Amino acid sequence: MREKPLILVVDDEHDLLEIMSVKLSASGFDTVVAYNGKEAYEAAKKVHPDLILMDIHMPGETGTDAALTIKQDAETKDIKIAFLSSLKDPWPKTLSPRDKLAKDLGMEDFIDKTGDLETIVGKVREILARK
Repeated sequence: MREKPLILVVDDEHDLLEIMSVKLSASGFDTVVAYNGKEAYEAAKKVHPDLILMDIHMPGETGTDAALTIKQDAETKDIKIAFLSSLKDPWPKTLSPRDKLAKDLGMEDFIDKTGDLETIVGKVREILARK
C-alpha cells in the first residue's frame, strides 16, 4: 500500500504537466507524467496509479482512445480515470453533457482545465474518496 495516492497526469503540454505535478505534489500526492496515450497506457501498466488525469486531444492516439484501452485491459481496468480538458465540446458529435458521457465511457469524471488549481485538486480528492 502506498503512503500517498499516485496520480498519472497525461498531457502533451509540457508546461501544464510541470505545473500540475508541482501542485499535486504540494497537495500530498505523488505524480507520474506521460506525454501521450501510448505512454499513458505503458505507465498505467507499470505503476498502476490510483488515478489518471487524461487530456483528450493529443497527437497520435487521443486521450479517449487511450482511456478506453486502459479500461479494456484486465490489468488496468480498475484504475480510476478522469478526463482533464479545456475543451467545451470535446466530443462534438454527441448530445450528452461532458461529465455524463465520460461516465458512460466508464470514466470517473470530466474535469475542466482551469487556472484554479485548487478546484482541480478538490476534484481529485473527491474522485479518490469514491469507492
